[in-house]
Amino acid sequence: MINLLLVTHGNFGKELLRSSELIIGNIENAESISFEYGNSFEELLNKVGEAVERLSKDDLIIFTDMYGGSPFNAVARVSNNRNFYHITGINFPLFIDIAVNRDTYSLEDIAEKIIKNGKKSIVFVNEKFLAD
Repeated sequence: MINLLLVTHGNFGKELLRSSELIIGNIENAESISFEYGNSFEELLNKVGEAVERLSKDDLIIFTDMYGGSPFNAVARVSNNRNFYHITGINFPLFIDIAVNRDTYSLEDIAEKIIKNGKKSIVFVNEKFLAD
């Protein structure tokens, strides 16, 4: 099974995990790390390093909330000589898709599927209703 780690600003990752479990039930082998106001980057870096060490014994995908933010930078910093996938820009439908299908997707194909399915989850609703 592919392990999942969410590293986000505030409680976004924790709440994303909790909200996903409302829909699909318990999500095993998934953790979240929050970067809270007042935390130092070094604290975040240590938490990420410990989680990666623990979770990368199996396949691992790490999700961060935005490109270039502190969670993204912490994951990028610990990626040296580590074997995991790092996807940034996580959203609710995308996370549910991966949590449900991580046993059916191969790790090699998963990034492509994530990006493709993630783009489908972003819809300009006004345009959609005007076009129909």
